[in-house]
Amino acid sequence: MCLLAACGSSGAKADKTPTLTWYVGPDRADTTALARSCSDSSNGAYEIRVKQLPTDVNARHAMLVRRLAAKDTSIDIMSLDSAFTAEFSAARYLAPLPEELKAAFGQDIAPAALAAATYDGQLAVAPWWFDPQLLWYRGNVAERAGLDTTKPISWDDLVAGAERLGVTIQIADDDGSGLAQWINALVAGAGGKLVDGTGRHAKVGLDSAAGRAAASVVEFYLDADRGPGPSKDALKKFAAPDGGFLLAPSSVISDPDVAAVASDMAWTAYPTVGDTSVAPLSGVGLAVPLYAPHSELSYAAITCLTSPTILTSIMASAGHSASRLTTYDDPAVKKSYPMAAVTKPAVQSGATLPVTPYWQVAQSALDDTLLPLSDFSQDSTLERSQKAVQAAIAGELP
Repeated sequence: MCLLAACGSSGAKADKTPTLTWYVGPDRADTTALARSCSDSSNGAYEIRVKQLPTDVNARHAMLVRRLAAKDTSIDIMSLDSAFTAEFSAARYLAPLPEELKAAFGQDIAPAALAAATYDGQLAVAPWWFDPQLLWYRGNVAERAGLDTTKPISWDDLVAGAERLGVTIQIADDDGSGLAQWINALVAGAGGKLVDGTGRHAKVGLDSAAGRAAASVVEFYLDADRGPGPSKDALKKFAAPDGGFLLAPSSVISDPDVAAVASDMAWTAYPTVGDTSVAPLSGVGLAVPLYAPHSELSYAAITCLTSPTILTSIMASAGHSASRLTTYDDPAVKKSYPMAAVTKPAVQSGATLPVTPYWQVAQSALDDTLLPLSDFSQDSTLERSQKAVQAAIAGELP
């Protein structure tokens, strides 16, 4: 009998309950607890097992592409970065959303989150959480820096205030996409688009008036020596004695690296380039691979994971911002999610990374030409980066 059990499917328990393997990226929500909750509520229809994807965005992308291209059947559900959706949809790596679920998955979703979950006019993944970045600060440092947090704060005023106090401005980069998110939001804040279009001939907006406005912010920040730019150590440095300001997602409040200063943290809208705050937006959609063996059960599990109960839970406990705007009206969210007055408008006015199948190569070209930031110069860097990103999208060899 032991031999027979050993020969059974690794994707099912001994009682034949199907096991759905959910691959998740870096997430401040307790995905294991969420999986357990949905498994229990399925009344034995399935059990969800969580597996971790790499933290680094490039490693995560490479692993998923490699396995999906090989028609791997061991992935039942994926937490898919919003920046990957267009590429994976164009490559036909994703199972089509059932028609009867499209309306439910797309209902009351923030427009930017819905656009990031859509490719070629069709909803491709179920929107889940969608975080805007906020300007975090410690104690009364904003007041001492001469900043009125009830009004839009410009990058120029932020940097000048931090310089007067001798405190740092840290920019979070949890997974290696921080530089692209920063530049993209700065260009959008100046009224431009980093990449405009989904095809090989998409327009790149780095070497433009908006790009130069974004570059002037980068130069002013670097010249003031208030921080190194997007950094994996940003949270720890923010918690250090000279930490003053932090640009990071709403969910950073639940991160262990800021636990020592969390009770002293306050927040306001993302700094402006022009007159309007345009925050970087990034999130996760839940997707089913094309070759998932239990796609109907996978979508049943996703229906649970996108339910009001679960969305309320990840907002109240982890500080994530739900893609579904009506979640903000839940009494539990109003009680346990005090950032709502800032995050809800930010989710509706912020900037996602460009929705294009070629974003991954565009981001690589952007990183290659902008780093190290110590060499950044708008007189030369923008033109070089513009050409490199344009060539990458066009499919030209470097």
